[in-house]
Amino acid sequence: MKITFLGTGTSDGVPMVACGCRVCRSRDRRDNRTRTSAMIEHEGKRIIIDTGIDFRAQMLRHRVNRIDAIMLTHPHADHVFGLDELRQYNRIAGTIPIYANRYTIGEIHTRFGYFFNPPQRGGGVSDIDLIEMKRPMQVCGLTVTPLPVRHGILDILGFQIEDTAYITDASFIPETVLKKIRGCSVLVLNALRYRKHPTHFNIAQAVAIAEQVKAKHTYFVHMTHDVMHRELVRELPRGMAPAYDGLSLTV
Repeated sequence: MKITFLGTGTSDGVPMVACGCRVCRSRDRRDNRTRTSAMIEHEGKRIIIDTGIDFRAQMLRHRVNRIDAIMLTHPHADHVFGLDELRQYNRIAGTIPIYANRYTIGEIHTRFGYFFNPPQRGGGVSDIDLIEMKRPMQVCGLTVTPLPVRHGILDILGFQIEDTAYITDASFIPETVLKKIRGCSVLVLNALRYRKHPTHFNIAQAVAIAEQVKAKHTYFVHMTHDVMHRELVRELPRGMAPAYDGLSLTV
C-alpha cells in the first residue's frame, strides 16, 4: 500500500495570502503546503482522503487519471470544496463512492444539493454515492475502520486503513480509539502550530498523543505558517517527522 501526502497545510495554506513571514517566504519546498489531503494506492486502485480547495491542483501535480473512492474526514471547505472537480473522473470511472459519517453526509447534501437535484443540464455535476461509514468496511480491497474523534465540538472521522491510522483536524481522541490504533505501523496526525488552539492539536499535544500510540512511524500534517519544516525536524522525538506535500510512503 502506498500513501502520498497530497497536501499538509491548514485552511489558509502556506504560503498564506498577503503574508510575508519567513515561512511564507521560505525557498524550502517542504514549507509550501496545500490543504491537507492524501492518496492511498493499492493493487491499481486509488482512494483519496479529503478533497479540499487545492484538489484540482493536487490531481494535476500527481497526474492522477482515475479515482476509485473518496473518504471524507469532515465537511469544512478545506476538506470538501474540491468535490466539483470530480466530473472528469466520473466520465472515466462512473459514479464515485464517498465514505463519511452522518454529519458530513448531511452537510454535503446541503452544500452540494445541485449534485442530487440539478436545476438544469449543462456542463454536468459530480456523480457521487454517499455511504455512511459506521463500522469497518472494505474499500478498494483494504479494510478501513472509522475512527470517531472530535474537532472542537464537532464529531468527525479519522480512518484506520489496515495498519495505518490517519487523523486530521482533531482536538480530542477517545481512549477507545487510542487503544485501537496503539502500536500501528504508521500514524498520521494533525499538529497545527506551537501555540494552543481550541479545535486542533498543537505540536506538543500531537507529540503527546503520538507517544501514547507508539506507532513505528508518525507523520504530522495540517501545519500553519508558524512551522518551519527544517526546524521542526530537529525538535521532534525519534520516529516522528513533519510530512510535506509530495512525500510518499510504502506501508
